[in-house]
Amino acid sequence: MTWEVAVAGTVHCDDITTPRGRMTSIGGSALYFALAASRYAPVRLNGIVGADSEQEVREQLAGFPVTTDGLEISRLPTVRWHAVHDFETWVTASERTEEGCDPAWRATLSAGSAGAEVLFLASMHPAFQRRILEQSNARLIAADSMLVYIDSLGDAVREIAERCDVLFLNQAELAGLTRHESWVLGARALCGHGRLRAVVVTRGPDGAACVTANTVIERPAIAVPDVVDPTGGGDAVAGGFLGLCAQRERDDELAFVEALETGVRCAAAAISTFGPAGLRSFERGVSVARADLHRLDDQ
Repeated sequence: MTWEVAVAGTVHCDDITTPRGRMTSIGGSALYFALAASRYAPVRLNGIVGADSEQEVREQLAGFPVTTDGLEISRLPTVRWHAVHDFETWVTASERTEEGCDPAWRATLSAGSAGAEVLFLASMHPAFQRRILEQSNARLIAADSMLVYIDSLGDAVREIAERCDVLFLNQAELAGLTRHESWVLGARALCGHGRLRAVVVTRGPDGAACVTANTVIERPAIAVPDVVDPTGGGDAVAGGFLGLCAQRERDDELAFVEALETGVRCAAAAISTFGPAGLRSFERGVSVARADLHRLDDQ
């Protein structure tokens, strides 16, 4: 029987501008993750959204095995995130947030989510992540973070990381957390602290890598006809990765090889359209990356 996956994170209204145009759609870390992971395993989504966006959230998730019993509906408006993406540096050139219902979230897991075998703590305040962790009985726990928390609450971010099995960060976030210029050495420095066994490093056009204490698994980015919107790419990597682990009911190093391949494929789907439309429509073919597992001693 396939493991269940629980995700706790944000559901936002995204106003995105890229060199390919501009679009407003429902988004957020929990939504992107859920759409990717639910291609491979049942997902339980936990977070908060304003009543103004509830219908759009349900429309985006329609037809996917995603349970929303952990989604709080608030009278306050949904948080709106405005971002301009730069396709040369692959970071946001500018961004701002219109405050909404997020601070009112009780950070409570649904009963079903508490019993899920896999838990993903998406990018959010470490205090919320800590509360969620204390309610979960998951055997495989993973987390993400972002620079705003790494820069201001680094110790809290490291505490969460050490209570997880897998940590997902992009290169800038990893450098901010470890102060290592080398992403391999930075990721390796984190492994072995607490229960942390692997760090998945998302590298934009260079693909992604999974670093454990002894190995580096690398996958190149999958070419798409046109990169339209990189929003949600990292959440899609995490969703594909953990969804595949849940489908296989495995969390060992060899399973991570196939999981990384799956995550990269999900990211390619996410960035090929504005908003989550690409994740709703992509074909989920998976090929196992057997040739990209090598020892850290070779770096």
